[in-house]
Amino acid sequence: MAVKFEQVAAVLGKLAEEVANKKEWLVELDSAIGDGDLGLTMDRGFSALANAASEYSEDDIGKFFMTGGLTFNKVAPSTMGTLVSTGIMRMGKEWKGKTELTPEDVVAGLKAAANGIMERGKGQLGDKTALDALIPAVEALEESLKSEEMREALKKAHQTAVEGFEKTKEMQSKLGRASWFQEGSIGKPDPGAGLMTVIFSVLAKDDLL
Repeated sequence: MAVKFEQVAAVLGKLAEEVANKKEWLVELDSAIGDGDLGLTMDRGFSALANAASEYSEDDIGKFFMTGGLTFNKVAPSTMGTLVSTGIMRMGKEWKGKTELTPEDVVAGLKAAANGIMERGKGQLGDKTALDALIPAVEALEESLKSEEMREALKKAHQTAVEGFEKTKEMQSKLGRASWFQEGSIGKPDPGAGLMTVIFSVLAKDDLL
């Protein structure tokens, strides 16, 4: 199975819709241990990214994500906006020159995104961040693809992202504004990890990839 830009654009459109639907939920999560703007900034960012995809006239997927990351960062100026835009641009660098993506390309792009977020945010697994949902999800996707089709593998990845999100409830935040709460952050899930569950829920939909 190979994914062309038209499918990528469709996924981004659905993702923008789902982030908009989950905006208040993301605001609620972020208000508990952050500044409460996550849903608002991510709504603006993914909406702009989807709009850019609908107007993109080339077929170089990597080039789109490189420029798309800049677009995202411009309209979502926040800590998470910077991290997500970094991840988007790292995917673009990984996919440079590609007009279609194999399952292996998808995994490589998501790994590049995770590494970019890790480097930019100075975080790692266990720090109670988006990485606690993203990294296990990507690992689950890669492992599942050894024996399953992309659709089933993405469903496993989504399930793993949700499990990672739930596990953040028991962690203490170590980075960013959430770290100010110290032990008070325990019992509250990480909003960035919540965002990752939204992203993977869209990737796992039957009618997209």
